[in-house]
Amino acid sequence: MPFLAYKTEYNDVNAGIWRLEEDEMYFHTRLKLYEHEWEKLSTIRHPQKRLEWLSSRLCMKELLKISHTDRIESLNNHNGKPYLSNNSHYICYTHSQRYAAAIASPSREVGIDLEDLIRRRNPNTRRLFMDEVELSLYESEPSTELFLVIWSIKETIYKLYSQKGLSFREDIHLQLQDHSFSQKGMIAVRIQTDTHCREYNAFYEVFPEFVITYGMAPVSPPVLVS
Repeated sequence: MPFLAYKTEYNDVNAGIWRLEEDEMYFHTRLKLYEHEWEKLSTIRHPQKRLEWLSSRLCMKELLKISHTDRIESLNNHNGKPYLSNNSHYICYTHSQRYAAAIASPSREVGIDLEDLIRRRNPNTRRLFMDEVELSLYESEPSTELFLVIWSIKETIYKLYSQKGLSFREDIHLQLQDHSFSQKGMIAVRIQTDTHCREYNAFYEVFPEFVITYGMAPVSPPVLVS
């Protein structure tokens, strides 16, 4: 499947989706990987995971129109957060089974997550990542889609905050008071730790085959908790 642009709610935030239908050689002929990227790929043994990783990188290349003559590498900082060697955009990747996606912005940090509905989930794991408010909403109208939206938004915000040790259940809270779940929407999210409080807007959309969520960092700095 060719690259498909995905429209976000912000003009300075661009995203794209790739449905994975190709073999590995397809991506090797269209990607220009550099030494450290080859090293990373060599650590991925499972054939499907290799395809997912490659497709997410090609998705970013198509999103930003990176040519073979542009020496732009995708690197990772000490927390594992991806960034471009030329620092032209904040970026984030995601991949899940049949799909990959990428998001980029020249002006703000971004996060993205995609969850393929073909994957089986155990609803009993909800208590591992949902707080009491989230559990209440989910248990009032349980569905695979709502389960995935809550998980996916937390995954998106985790990528955005980019600090190890953050607890999905204890530290990341969806502000769901009076929220009515639909196929597309926005949910405010608060990160509350012992030292910081920070708020984000996260957007979600449910498609027949997958759920996608994305978010961006707020303009204001984090609030220190005294």
